[in-house]
Amino acid sequence: MKKTNSLPIFALGAAISGHAYAIHVDGNINEWLVSNTTWAAKAGIESTVEDWTRTGNGYLNPGYGGQAYDAEALYATIESGKLFIALATGHNPQTLTSGNNYGAGDFAIDFGKNGSYELGINYLNPSATQAAAAIDRFGVQGGVYKNPIWALGLWGDNGAYKKSEHPTSLLDGTKIGDAFMVVNYVGVTGYGQYQTDVHYFYEMSLDLSLLYNAGWDGMAFNIHWTENCANDSILVDPPGAVPEPGSIALLTAGLLGLAGMRRRKTAR
Repeated sequence: MKKTNSLPIFALGAAISGHAYAIHVDGNINEWLVSNTTWAAKAGIESTVEDWTRTGNGYLNPGYGGQAYDAEALYATIESGKLFIALATGHNPQTLTSGNNYGAGDFAIDFGKNGSYELGINYLNPSATQAAAAIDRFGVQGGVYKNPIWALGLWGDNGAYKKSEHPTSLLDGTKIGDAFMVVNYVGVTGYGQYQTDVHYFYEMSLDLSLLYNAGWDGMAFNIHWTENCANDSILVDPPGAVPEPGSIALLTAGLLGLAGMRRRKTAR
């Protein structure tokens, strides 16, 4: 699993001023891409890109499956009190978990980047029925869950067989809100190094208050996604646009102090 960062992240001042770096959750892929060929993101958006290289008999690192199971690129940014996430994948989001087929997983957020994954964003397959595997049916579309119970993937780094890594789908959890999610269910071509490949996209946003509700302390975290088979996984660290709570207090105090100095100067 390869980690590739975007350009330097915007500073606190840009976050306060509301500079428009956000991923618009409207299905328009080209709004947040600089290059269709390399999956490169626009400035202010953190990205991980790992399009498979057509070598190793469909090897995706860590699993196999070729384009149909490739997690190609994951994006994240924070703006105006919201976390924005986008995913590019060769995996059809309407694939069911049945037999040798494996459906899409859910989005997992790991506070502290220690493998604990304390928050889940649910993707509900619209093609699944009650007769389908229960792993495709938990919760509601876009539901945000704390204290999640995860189904875990079978593949770890370097293709090692591990049952304790890579959260795939939510099995249970406490719903604390909803993310706004748009999914491209019709595959498109013209993206990535191999322009004839078919790709699907997820876009979503959620209030940062939901992260705090789930126990986030304002520190670093990452976002993870994989399919239920964990043939391929991808994670990204969002930009550090949210300062630590102490930094916010210091900044507020500083601004109030400057305002007071200005009032005193005007009075004199």
